[in-house]
Amino acid sequence: MRHEFVFEAAGERLAATSTTGADGSDPQILTLHGLGATATRHRARYLLDPLADHGHGSLTFDFSGNGDSTGELTRSTLRRRRAETLAAADRLDKTRPPVIIGTSLGAHLAAWTVPDLRPRALVLFCPATYPAGAADLPFDGSLVRPANHPDSPAYAALRRFDGDLLIFGARQDQVCPPEVIEGYLDSARRARSVEVVWLEGCDHFVHRWLPDQESPREEAVQAVLRLLAG
Repeated sequence: MRHEFVFEAAGERLAATSTTGADGSDPQILTLHGLGATATRHRARYLLDPLADHGHGSLTFDFSGNGDSTGELTRSTLRRRRAETLAAADRLDKTRPPVIIGTSLGAHLAAWTVPDLRPRALVLFCPATYPAGAADLPFDGSLVRPANHPDSPAYAALRRFDGDLLIFGARQDQVCPPEVIEGYLDSARRARSVEVVWLEGCDHFVHRWLPDQESPREEAVQAVLRLLAG
């Protein structure tokens, strides 16, 4: 069952969708979309619906300046989006550590919040990383391009992660070079398990590509379900 609602964070009203699992329990999965004017909470619906069918509820929301949320995209920052992530996570089921699914910039945020949220698992699609000095740069063209930044707070936080890590990489990713995934893997040495799934023929905009690719889409769903079962 889906529930549409709005919550407040950092002075903005953020549009959200929660999907309960088959048992009606509160969601344990938090999904974070990427950067861009067209990014919304609905992009990963093709993944979240099958997860709900297997009993895994989720919460996804539009960051300020995106989708149905208030705010201006050009005034947003990584630090603001981190605060919005933590506010959304406060609405998850608190009986178990969460699972965080992040895409591109959302993957950077997912890793960056590890010390606060202590997730049991991370699922990262085409992950981006940004340097420590980028936290307060507005999204008006000032934000540096994602790259393998050694001082990234995402890497620093991931060094404390002891859960299960699943990364989906796109062979034709034109935004985040493969060195970024190498940086994530190098930082996740304390992780309980690590798996990388490479998507052949896919570019950076993975959630536009996967829904129409029957075999890769099913492979992605099954990989996430294995992670959740573990």
